[in-house]
Amino acid sequence: MPEQNDEKNSAIATAGVIGRFDRFAVSALIFVLVIASGILALLMSRWNRDQLAVLLQWAAEKEGRALYTRVIHEGGLSPMLLMQQPELFSESMLEESDILAAGIMQGGRMIASFSRQPDLQVDLSLLPPDREAVILDDNTALYRRLSGPGRNAVSSTGLQTGRRHGGGPGSGGGRGMGPGRQRFEAESGAPVADSERLSIYLVFYGPDRTIVQPLILQMYLWPGVWLVFSLLWLVISLMQSRTARLKVMLQKESHLSDIGRMSARLAHEIKNPLGAIRGMAQLLQKKCRDGHEPEKVEMATTIEQETFRLEELTRSILDFARPQECRVLPLNLTAVVEDTLRIFNQQLSEGSIVAPSDQTVPECLGDDNAIRQILLNLLKNALDAAENPAAVRLEITVDSETVILRVYNPAGYMSEQMLEDVFTPFVSTKVKGYGLGLPVSRRLAEQMGGSLRLANAAPGGIMAELKLRKTA
Repeated sequence: MPEQNDEKNSAIATAGVIGRFDRFAVSALIFVLVIASGILALLMSRWNRDQLAVLLQWAAEKEGRALYTRVIHEGGLSPMLLMQQPELFSESMLEESDILAAGIMQGGRMIASFSRQPDLQVDLSLLPPDREAVILDDNTALYRRLSGPGRNAVSSTGLQTGRRHGGGPGSGGGRGMGPGRQRFEAESGAPVADSERLSIYLVFYGPDRTIVQPLILQMYLWPGVWLVFSLLWLVISLMQSRTARLKVMLQKESHLSDIGRMSARLAHEIKNPLGAIRGMAQLLQKKCRDGHEPEKVEMATTIEQETFRLEELTRSILDFARPQECRVLPLNLTAVVEDTLRIFNQQLSEGSIVAPSDQTVPECLGDDNAIRQILLNLLKNALDAAENPAAVRLEITVDSETVILRVYNPAGYMSEQMLEDVFTPFVSTKVKGYGLGLPVSRRLAEQMGGSLRLANAAPGGIMAELKLRKTA
């Protein structure tokens, strides 16, 4: 019988180790998939952002080129005519609502300028040498076209080295007419040659961002998809972990149920012959006393004492197989503990266990008989380990939702596995222990909506913790 229990417990422990390894492997795989998908989403988002910049640059150059064609060529304005009559430039710009600012330059010399905003500043050095257009912000773009023969001696990049300042209506250094003519100041101060090329720049509203909306959507869609899938993986992981815990609990409950049925049958089979053995032992004691045979009296007394021990075992087995029903009612835990200690201390030959210090403890939900049975089991285990009642210590604490009873004893540290294994039936650290007190106690605690656990406590002791719910 013990060998079979050991084999079954070993099989359960092995299955638990394999289950934990499987859960770890699944969790590691999910973690790797989440990280890999996150890196992929980041790369795709950056690729979309790069493509977005390329497409916006293409749109700015396309719109700037179309606007230049419409204003200059289709409007009948040639570079030569604009140089001779620069006032025509500002007049034509007034008719173009898309144009925010514009100017005609020859080298670093401003011929004509136009601006709808007096405080607008345009830095032509922002335009790269290999492009005709550059996006200034979300709403505006700058386009520049060089035309005519000659050389551009403004800078090595072909751009103006100065900064143009918007004047305001009627002001500016250019010869153009209209509102907001602009003034340009050359930073170098060097004379400008007449043979330098003519350049026309336009600051306009654009480019049109509707063409890049799909890319913008994809740029935010990839992180969103990754977030959704990460949450999905997390939910799957939690469900898998919960399913594994439920499976272990079901296996454990099935195992305990099998043990309970078998134990109850054995207890019933043992109980009837046990009464007969005790009766025979008592009768033998009487005859031996009458016959003045003290050795035989002692042997019969030993038989009777062992029958009492077996009766206690069968009673424990029946308690485990058919646990009592708990009536969960509001009660004062301090009063129940003090009453139980009073009864328990009376059975001690010397010393006593001190009750927790007086304190106001709120009512909790529980069954007083079940709490007494749990506390008696914990006190017996603590006294067996400590041998000195004064070394056993009790305390009652309160947190936000529970009332907690703790029993401390200097039994020495135990492994984390053993701290849980002692709640398995017929597993005990005591030489004469049955291994049923703690399993019965935990079942009673769970029936009351509470919990019971063991933990290592400094210095070198064991703590038994019973948690019960507060009353509403």
